[in-house]
Amino acid sequence: MKSFRGDSRLIKPPARGWLVLSLLLLLAGVGFLGLFGYEQYGYLKSGRYYQQLQQTVRTGQAAEESGSKIDFAALQAINGDTAAWLEMPGLELELPVVQAKDNQTWLHQGFDGQPSPEGCLFFGVSGGEEPDLYRVIYGHNLHTGSMFSGLTRYGEEAFFQANPTFTLCTPQGDQTWRIFSCHDATDTEELYRTGRTSGEEYDAFVAELKAASLYDTGTEVPQGAQVLTLSTCATSYGSGLQRFVVHAFRES
Repeated sequence: MKSFRGDSRLIKPPARGWLVLSLLLLLAGVGFLGLFGYEQYGYLKSGRYYQQLQQTVRTGQAAEESGSKIDFAALQAINGDTAAWLEMPGLELELPVVQAKDNQTWLHQGFDGQPSPEGCLFFGVSGGEEPDLYRVIYGHNLHTGSMFSGLTRYGEEAFFQANPTFTLCTPQGDQTWRIFSCHDATDTEELYRTGRTSGEEYDAFVAELKAASLYDTGTEVPQGAQVLTLSTCATSYGSGLQRFVVHAFRES
């Protein structure tokens, strides 16, 4: 019987094409892992920054003198576009809100002005003179659970019942806002138009917001009340065209 031991004809070296393909796949995998790691580091860095900021704004005497528990002098020293500080205990949310000059910059820029995957909460560009009767605050829905990611929990009536109000701190004082409607939306809807004025048309607009709610909140909105919309993407993935919004009126 013929022995094939040591017969080099049976051990063929891989084709050059396969070697090149394998190398390319390896490099692609390393590159993907590198990008993923860099992105996660960005989220971690941003999260730590906002945690530290929460401690900073509650120190010093300037906060007490301004009529707010938040030290806006400290915030404005960091970012001159500081407009408010939003607190939603049910979502464990305590974050600054800036006034945007466009609706894109703060999607990719943190409160400190540095590039950030979390961005910063911001008031959309105003369509009228201040103070606006109707305004919108935008924030990301992220897989990390930060920023406005928890806002979609208001799709559950039980969560709303346990958390019907939130606080918006401003340099002029702290305000209580009462939620009256929560629902899905698209990025092109009329609710994103600001610069509104009081009157029958405005009251009809607010009534439409209330009627769009996923459930009856049982909350009546006073005529001519200031209304604030909190807006985020419906999910942490996808095109971002689908939104989830929460509407509230200023109670005090």
